[in-house]
Amino acid sequence: MRLVAIIGLGGVLATACGGGGGGGGGERIRRDRDAGAAVAIVDRPGSNAAIDRPAEREPNDDPATASPLGGGVRGVLDGELDVDAFVLTVPAAGMLAARVTGVAGVDLRLELRDARFALVVAADRGGAGAAEVLPDAPVEPGSYHVVVREVAKQRKKPKRGNDAAVGRIGPSPGYELTASLLGPPAAGAEREPNDDDGTATELAIGEPATGWIGWGGDVDTWKLAIEALAEGNGLDLALTAVEGTALTLEVTDAAGRTLMKTGGGPGQALTLASLAPRLTAGEAAVHHVRIAGKPANPDDPYTLTVSPRLLELDEEAEPNDRTSSSNSLRFGTEDQGAMRGQAAPGEQDVFSLSVSLTAMVLDVAVDAPPGVDVAIAVIADSGAALGKADRRGAGLAETLAVNVPAGTLVYLELTTKADKQPRPAAAYQLRWSLTGAAAPPVPPSDDDPLPPEE
Repeated sequence: MRLVAIIGLGGVLATACGGGGGGGGGERIRRDRDAGAAVAIVDRPGSNAAIDRPAEREPNDDPATASPLGGGVRGVLDGELDVDAFVLTVPAAGMLAARVTGVAGVDLRLELRDARFALVVAADRGGAGAAEVLPDAPVEPGSYHVVVREVAKQRKKPKRGNDAAVGRIGPSPGYELTASLLGPPAAGAEREPNDDDGTATELAIGEPATGWIGWGGDVDTWKLAIEALAEGNGLDLALTAVEGTALTLEVTDAAGRTLMKTGGGPGQALTLASLAPRLTAGEAAVHHVRIAGKPANPDDPYTLTVSPRLLELDEEAEPNDRTSSSNSLRFGTEDQGAMRGQAAPGEQDVFSLSVSLTAMVLDVAVDAPPGVDVAIAVIADSGAALGKADRRGAGLAETLAVNVPAGTLVYLELTTKADKQPRPAAAYQLRWSLTGAAAPPVPPSDDDPLPPEE
């Protein structure tokens, strides 16, 4: 038995030689439309060193025939249905990084499977010719399998009497597979799998966290404890850009209800400002932060930072997208004020204005964020619409004046029109003032005395 050690950044990866190691009774891979290619392991993924790596040994399409992973391997996919499997033994817990180089004209899929041959994680981010990378797959001591396969092309159903279309046949251009075992995640680094609340990685307020959108469909979930936040404190979230990737950033409460969400275009950083955590009786004092993106980019990490601060009275506190969570516009008997907020296309912010003892005229003005089309509506607590302003133009300010009956609580709803292109939230300002309603004219009475005769 040959034992090959691979020195990674934080540990040693040993590969067991032989045909049956690590199979765990796993079944032969079903050769479906995702069938595919060959795999191997090397000292450091992405190394540009010119190394003459050994060629794969066929057959190696299931756990029983899986080839050992040594210092790297060269392989080819012999037709669309070829599958290459490799076995490795992990001596210590850590993170596995693996990469298979792109193959011209062939769409690859890279998989990590456990000793039972169950799928742990897969990378399938690009199309034909794109490299596939697993940047931080978690591994424990034991046997694993690395699998390379081809993603079959979608084909039209053949017409009656015609044979089914045949996929690619013959050997593909060659590829190289490399991998290394890294140590346990550093403080603040994500630990996969973390795609739901139950597997979320801990996130500390004020401490930067790092992760990767490593493969297509990858979702990173972070668990944020909020019970230590002082009264009146809020949170600002900042997510750095990932080159070529359009990110989404979402915050949910302990029950999974969305509190805030935003998205951007490829290569854009994201922010969520003025989040006021709200504890619900009987629920855990945690929020969850979810990060996703398209397309994946396993090479460039993102950094997520959650910063606490005292929220000012003249700035919105999120979430405030409905009347039950509206922000108050005044805190005493003042008759004018302003509110600062942020909005992205497709959002709604709701503010409340407490009752006045007499009938009043409410004037509202909104300075819209650049490139965002806003509308403002005033609604009585009874649900009656008092007025609406919508000039239907991106970046245009909106103004509105409405009569407010005495003793009426009103809500101001600021909505932004949805946009085909994701756009991060941008700042706006809402200004309001109240003035006494003019007394209605008194109609002449029949009892009025006649004017004196001349």
